Amino acid sequence: MRTFGKTCLGLLAALALTGTATGADIALPAPATQGGEGIFTVLNARHSALPSDFPLKSITMQELSSLLWAATGQNRNGNGWTVPFAMHRAPYNTIYVLMDTGVYRYDWQKNLLEEISRQDIRSEAGPQRIVGESSVVLVFVGQGGTKKAYADIAAGAMTQNIYLAAASLGIEGRFVITMNENVLRQELKLETEAYPVNLMLLGKK
Repeated sequence: MRTFGKTCLGLLAALALTGTATGADIALPAPATQGGEGIFTVLNARHSALPSDFPLKSITMQELSSLLWAATGQNRNGNGWTVPFAMHRAPYNTIYVLMDTGVYRYDWQKNLLEEISRQDIRSEAGPQRIVGESSVVLVFVGQGGTKKAYADIAAGAMTQNIYLAAASLGIEGRFVITMNENVLRQELKLETEAYPVNLMLLGKK
């Protein structure tokens, strides 16, 4: 009984350290929404990581949380978004996060990474070598019921916001549109009408 109790305490401590919610979902830290460089400074610094910059090193969960908020965060006291969405709708593109620990769906309302699988599919997500050499790969997915033009434009705005936030945080990013769509459809468990729009590769030099 004493051994069992110690085991339970050990598991609880591990969950607290990793920030894990129920199951293997990951509860992200609150995003940083203030500070950083001014907009014209980061516009001047915005760039795409070069193939020679890869492989990229890890980023923190705090940094990932801030980057995801930049893409789909609520602002103006919850009355608007960090990017424009058609007809003032809630984010209709979904961001999936690929890491060495698995595949996750980002829940912008809960600031949570919902586990889809525990497979590391980064190297399978796209044919370019650098995709598998990224610390984090974001997959932007347009959902059924949304006009393709709306989803594509929103993905562009979301990606640019991540670029600017990454420049402010000293993180490398690279927009990639060449993907292994069949692999992503299967591993992300996408519905028939949903489709991958683009990838965003993230990490540090």
